[in-house]
Amino acid sequence: MARIFLLLFISCMLSAHGAITRHDLLVHFEKDRSTLTDEAIRELGSFVRMLELKGDYAFTVHGHTDSDGSLDYNESLSEARAEKVRLFLIEHGADPELVRIDRSGERAPTASNASEHGMAQNRRVEVTFERHVYSDTEELRKALMEGSVQYFTIDPTKDQVIQGTAGTQLKIKAGSLVDAMGRPAKGDVEVELTEALGLQSMLAHRLSTRSGERMLETGGMLKVMATDASGAELRIASADPMEVAIPTEAKEEGMELFLSDDGDDWTSTAQPIVSGTITRWIEPMYPTPPRLAFKFPSYSESQKGRPMKPVEPVLPREPIEPRKESYQAQKPWWSFLFPGKARAAADARYERALKEHELRVKRYEKRLASYTTECSTYPERLERYHERKIQWDAQKVAEFETWNKEVSEPARARYNAMMVPLRAEHDSAVANWRAVREASMERYAFTSDSLGTAEVGGLNAYVFSTAKLGWINCDRFYNVPAEQKHSVIAQGCTVDDAQVFLVFTRIRSMMALGRIGGGDHFSQPVARSEPAMVMAYAVIDGQAHVSLEPVGPTGKVKVELAPSSYAEIGEMMRSLGAQPG
Repeated sequence: MARIFLLLFISCMLSAHGAITRHDLLVHFEKDRSTLTDEAIRELGSFVRMLELKGDYAFTVHGHTDSDGSLDYNESLSEARAEKVRLFLIEHGADPELVRIDRSGERAPTASNASEHGMAQNRRVEVTFERHVYSDTEELRKALMEGSVQYFTIDPTKDQVIQGTAGTQLKIKAGSLVDAMGRPAKGDVEVELTEALGLQSMLAHRLSTRSGERMLETGGMLKVMATDASGAELRIASADPMEVAIPTEAKEEGMELFLSDDGDDWTSTAQPIVSGTITRWIEPMYPTPPRLAFKFPSYSESQKGRPMKPVEPVLPREPIEPRKESYQAQKPWWSFLFPGKARAAADARYERALKEHELRVKRYEKRLASYTTECSTYPERLERYHERKIQWDAQKVAEFETWNKEVSEPARARYNAMMVPLRAEHDSAVANWRAVREASMERYAFTSDSLGTAEVGGLNAYVFSTAKLGWINCDRFYNVPAEQKHSVIAQGCTVDDAQVFLVFTRIRSMMALGRIGGGDHFSQPVARSEPAMVMAYAVIDGQAHVSLEPVGPTGKVKVELAPSSYAEIGEMMRSLGAQPG
């Protein structure tokens, strides 16, 4: 019989994604089966009924099998099991778009397949339900910026190269980080790097591409901050500026270095940004961990003497007496020629049926007596079974402990003894690898003239140097004649903390809209000829909402927030604006 196990794991976590409610269910299956039993249906029904299937939620359904059968067969079986559960969830109210299935076949056991008990545990489907609830729009905004902020601990007395996950490179010279008094930093320094190279991170950090009332077109933005061990902010010595490289798929002419305190309004430094190449440092290969051909003993649980659970008595069905009318109604095709013979044949069939019924009644009475006897003895037999099962389980535990002590532990001791010289050799190789790695990093970072001169295995990049920390922007002015400018008005967004943006779809430019009052938001003067969209998102009653509307010739846009999700808003942001290059 399939076994259903509801994990006692119902969590409510506070994170960058707001409050996440998670529920897990394990559904176990019969061997070689993917059908849901009545018990499984009841448990799944209870599971779904306790969930709130609205708002920002999603299911993950992951199928598994035991190790019997081929890999291909188990892959298919695990998928079939997951699909059965998926269909059940959909039939009971889940949105089909929010139920994702996965399969692992026999590749992810939760218990050893050496025993039937372990194999039964592995025949399962793992169901995970997660629902995001945000207390306000700020929690949703922080979720959207997740991953764009990274922290690095460096030694300020040595030359350093920092590589961001989006490809940004920072080259910081030894002794260039100084405190407010101009003294070189000592001890560990924490560098905070925020990469805003894509539209999602730009909007999540409320960044705009404007300098006063002039539009900008960006090649990428970032923020760099540094603090010493006491938490005091550091700066870059003007004599030893930090070198920066921002990756790009295509290099645009006229890029300048812009700086900002808040990322909303940028000031040009009039410093041209040159095009160059980032060479990615290739880390020396880590020494391969030692391996030893050693066959560990496997435990096989003997099933000899295993108590069998008594079968619950089943009430026999009383036979139904045959009706003469039924036999008389059965007329052969020739009955109209010989009606007398037809009636005689029907009577004969009826008589035979009566005799067979008498025999069935006798058998029924015997089975009924046996059923009565079994019912009277079943409780006692079931109790004896449970007693024997307890003894059996205790015996199996003792047998396993004996096997573990007498067979498994000595084998592992032999293995560890054989591994001692190999591990010592590996530890020595790792120590040498660390020294080679550090030397390689230093050669990579500082034997070339600059980040822009490397040519082998590189990426296109905008390369520049700066002695200012904070928000840094690789931008160029997007000149628009005064007669072609207009302000965009977004109307009807009454949610106080809503985030409203103007995003251009042909150039890499965006702008956070200011609030006028009464639900209206406005932009600084922008190019009337450039196609753009107004995107707004907010949290209403704990659920994410979004609005996306094109900007027409009048510059007025009606904001209409509709229920959405974190995933949908993120995907919308990533695909909305002009892409790099």
